[in-house]
This record gives sequence, C-alpha cells and structure tokens, in this order.
Amino acid sequence: MKLRFEPVRRLCQDAIAEGVVPGFVVLVASAGRVQFHDAFGFRQVVPRQLPAFPDTVYDVASLTKALVTSVLTMKEVERGALELDEPVGQRLPEFAGEGRDAVTVRQLLSHSAGLPAYRPYWRQAAQAASERWAISLSAAREPLEYKPGTMSIYSDLGFILLGWLLERSTELRLDALAERDILRPLGLASATFVNLSDPDARARLLAERSVAATQQSADRGHLVLGEVDDANAFAMGGISGHAGLFADAAAVSAVASALVAAWKGGAPGAKPLVSRDVLREFWSPARVPGSTWRLGWDGPAARDSQAGARLSRDAVGHLGFTGCSLWIDPERETWIVLLSNRVHPAVPDPDRFRVFRPALHDAVLEALGYET
Repeated sequence: MKLRFEPVRRLCQDAIAEGVVPGFVVLVASAGRVQFHDAFGFRQVVPRQLPAFPDTVYDVASLTKALVTSVLTMKEVERGALELDEPVGQRLPEFAGEGRDAVTVRQLLSHSAGLPAYRPYWRQAAQAASERWAISLSAAREPLEYKPGTMSIYSDLGFILLGWLLERSTELRLDALAERDILRPLGLASATFVNLSDPDARARLLAERSVAATQQSADRGHLVLGEVDDANAFAMGGISGHAGLFADAAAVSAVASALVAAWKGGAPGAKPLVSRDVLREFWSPARVPGSTWRLGWDGPAARDSQAGARLSRDAVGHLGFTGCSLWIDPERETWIVLLSNRVHPAVPDPDRFRVFRPALHDAVLEALGYET
C-alpha cells in the first residue's frame, strides 16, 4: 500500500517545493480504515519556519458548516425538535417579515434561502454591546436577493442563522452543543472551538497542540494563530455556525467515519451518531435548480470539481476558505481529508492550490484503484 501511494507523496512534495501552499496534512481512508496519513511542508513560515505534523491542528473554516452545524441540525431533526420544512421565523422571530416568512430550515441548509453570499458585519458590530448578537441580528435582517428555492448562492449568512437557531432551540451555546453531541461522544480531544471570550483558550490550544497559522492580518495587527481566521466569526468570539472549528485530520476523519457508519445503519450494538434515514436525507441532492448542494454538504460538480474527476458524483463533501476539505463516498467507505493553510501568510494570487487539490484527489483515488 505504501508503494501505491508514492505518486501521491511525490505530488505533495512537489506542491511544497513549488510554493503552491506552505504546508498541509492528507488523510485517506478506504474500506473504513486509514490507508495514508502524512504531513508536508510547514504549519508556519513567518516569522519563522515550523514544520507541519500529522496531528497539526488547522482552522478548518467552513468545514464547520458540515461537520458541526449540519450534524447538529441532523440530531435536532432526529429528536423531533426541529423540522426541515418549518419556517425559520418560527424559531427566530427576528428573521420574520419583509418576504422572509416562507424561508425554511431546509433552504438555509441548501444555500437557497435568498441570502447574499457574504457581508462584513464585523465592521459595524464592533460598536455593539454584544458583537455576537449584533452579527446574528444583522444576518436575520438582511434583505433577500432572490426568490427562495429558485437557486443556490453559497452563503455564510444562512449558517450564522442556523447556529443562532440551534442555540435558541437547545438553550446551549454552539460550542457546548457540539461538545455534548459530537466531540465528546466521539472522543475528539483534538477538535474544538477557541472561545475568544476566554482569555486562556487560545494559549491552552497553542500550549497543547501544534497549530497552523493563517493570515498576517492588517485589521488585527498580528499573525492569526490559534484564533479563527474568518472576520465575522472572530467578531462573534470564535463561535459561529459558519466557521470557528479547529481540528486535526484524525478528528475530521473520525467524524467522517461516524457518519459513514450511520449511513450504513450503524455498527451492531452501537448507537449511530445520527439515524440512517435522517443522514441519507441530508446527503441527498436538495433539488435546487442548477445546484449540487445537499443539506449542509455539497456534491461534486459534473465538471471541474474541486473533488476531482474520479470521485463518485454521489459523494458528499465541503471546502474551507483556509484550504481545508473533506470528501466522502459513503457507499465505498472512502474519504479524503485535506487540511492546509493556503492563506498563510496571505491569500495567494493566483491560487495554484485550486489546481493542486483536485489533482491530489484523483491521485489518491488512482492509488486506491478506485473506479468511477
């Protein structure tokens, strides 16, 4: 198996040598077992070079949407505490009115709620008594840009709202809810939100773990390390439905493994992370015109997908702005975790990582003998 992955290793080494990305970790599982797990390059290059390790923790950015917010929503649906087709305004009255009354939880999950992709709420929220509440309220009051359900525009705003909705529904802050329902049951000590209202949280993470740096931030006046890179999530104290999770590749793989097990109905005698029927509904195409989105997860595009050309078009996955991704083929019990800090020390232009990532996925699947 090691020899079969030599082309993958060379591709990774070349990406580091050519400066495509400072560093990254790749973990590959097939037949439910880890087949390849290695680190390449550096977790930090300024002000000094520090190597990446297989257990380096990364800011996984928007993987938070899939690994945390979507899974927590699955669990609330399974409990009967939440319905996919109920109006969001029933749980968040702040969202109701101005054409938003019919927007559903399902539409937030499938990025088809009519919301814009992004707004820099953090710029105005600094004047509020609670930045976290101010940003959530701003997202709730954002005018819709298109008729809900007619198309998908990938939107952070929808997942800011989903995080708020989950907190309102469960009366738990999102990090505590994730700890209770996902991280603790799976024994994931290497996955966490960094609560920036706790003055010691960042220091603890850096003391206990090898952590990858992200951007040299002009707005913050320092290198972003051990605190969430996303500006809205940072203003929200590091805890949001759209970004904020830190994890190593093994932790991301553990969530993928638990979800694949649930998709297959669970291990004999063990309670699955979520029920098979609920998970399969979330992982089915959302049937939004022209969209590859599922519910909180994406599917590979027919052409030019970041998942590559070899992965089954029935697979599910998600990308993160910092350079992280997860793709899962549950039928073949195969998944690929790629954690990187492509934005360190600055967002690259041109972004050669977008060429490297699908090439890596194709090389991995070829090494596994995977046939589309």
